[in-house]
Amino acid sequence: MRGSSGIPKSNINSTSAPTTTADTNAELKNSTEPYKRQKTRKPPLVKERQPAYLQNKEAKTSTVFGSKEMQQALSFKESVSPLSTQTVNQHTVPVLSSTGKNFEEKIAKSSISRNVNDFPNSLALRVQSALAAHDLDQLNNALDTIEKKSLRFDQPPLSELRASKEIRVKAAAMPSAVSTYYSADKADTLLIRMIRLGLNPNGEDEYGNTMLMHACKSGNLTLTTFLLTECPNLNKDRLNIFGQTAATMAYNYNNVQLYPLLEQADISPRPDNPAIRFYLSSFDIADYGSSDSETDEYVDLFKDNNYMNLADENGQTLLFHAVIHADVDFVSFLCEQKNFPNVSLRDKKQKTVFDYIDQIKDPRKKKEIRQCIYRVSLKADSLQKLTKFTYSGGVLEKD
Repeated sequence: MRGSSGIPKSNINSTSAPTTTADTNAELKNSTEPYKRQKTRKPPLVKERQPAYLQNKEAKTSTVFGSKEMQQALSFKESVSPLSTQTVNQHTVPVLSSTGKNFEEKIAKSSISRNVNDFPNSLALRVQSALAAHDLDQLNNALDTIEKKSLRFDQPPLSELRASKEIRVKAAAMPSAVSTYYSADKADTLLIRMIRLGLNPNGEDEYGNTMLMHACKSGNLTLTTFLLTECPNLNKDRLNIFGQTAATMAYNYNNVQLYPLLEQADISPRPDNPAIRFYLSSFDIADYGSSDSETDEYVDLFKDNNYMNLADENGQTLLFHAVIHADVDFVSFLCEQKNFPNVSLRDKKQKTVFDYIDQIKDPRKKKEIRQCIYRVSLKADSLQKLTKFTYSGGVLEKD
């Protein structure tokens, strides 16, 4: 019998599944779900039921130690010897716990020490930056903090910091630098305050100029008076690398208000040069040769003060005298020193060392001396700084 669709009723009501593999694949391809997904589908895993106490332990472990690192820490903790967790008594000593405690104590102590030293160091850097930038307000605030904390520049921890040397250098040049931009009176007040807080007034800048020299250069009567009257350890006779004293600076810049004070302090604008005196007294034209002991004598004099470029009453330095005597060895010795001679100076006759080199009759000595001085002239940076000053009329002046 056929139904309305022309298909036998027996076929419509049949529920039997195909028996061949081809029929099965054909049926899966004609289904509503993609064939490949149906074919690769796997039955869900059935988790085996675990005892309640194991499930609770696993839940706690997965919550607290979910990460791989924490699981490793847990396994390490479980592997620690029982000695590390036992109570300390007269018979047992914990191994790992005591070591950990000592390590924590060391960390705590180093942290406290670092915190204690960090504040003075940052405070010193504030002072250094204020001096470098000529920021008087910042300097004043830093000094307020130093006084509030009962600190001093000449006592630890400030005296032991790396910034302490730079502070002395910057403070030495402060009078000249600040007077150009700010109130000199305010700068003088702050510098006096720093000295009373332990700052060494004998600090020098890169040219060997002290605070007293800069004060005399800028004509600061208040600061000059304070340095000469209230600083007993002041190195008032110090020379810079150009052979100048504080009095020389005052005379060069015509600060007449300082002359009586400097004369009272017995600071000469043209002091005697013991190195020249020693050289001339030991010089024998007939037979002269410098010995090692004499060389050591000059080295000691140069360490004591900058006698290298200090001219005599004729405006002639050690280099002038060595060239005049055609002393090749001594010229070579002078040119090898740290503070080498200034080859740009002129004496009272307006002659340089090159003029005196031309007067040397021995061609060999003339050549060797000229080569030595030429090597000095190759030290470009230092020579450029030195050649800013020339000797004129018995007074060192800027070009």
